[in-house]
Amino acid sequence: MEAYEALKEAGNRVGVPMYKIGRALGKPDSYVSNGITRGSSPRCDTMAKMAGVCGYGLALVPIQDMPESALVIGEDGPSSSVEDV
Repeated sequence: MEAYEALKEAGNRVGVPMYKIGRALGKPDSYVSNGITRGSSPRCDTMAKMAGVCGYGLALVPIQDMPESALVIGEDGPSSSVEDV
């Protein structure tokens, strides 16, 4: 899942539209949708702030401790490990 896909899913789960995320960060209402359209990826600190608007946190969690409700960002998802790198 890509970062913005995870953000959209988080917003959908709690009923927060994307425009409210940009607004909460002091950005234009179109901030998130513009990032999606450009195909860009947010910086980690920006993603953490945007996730926080939806009531989510951004954390590094050991794979074996990953909750089923987690929105996993990255191509390999939770099955990758240090040995895979």
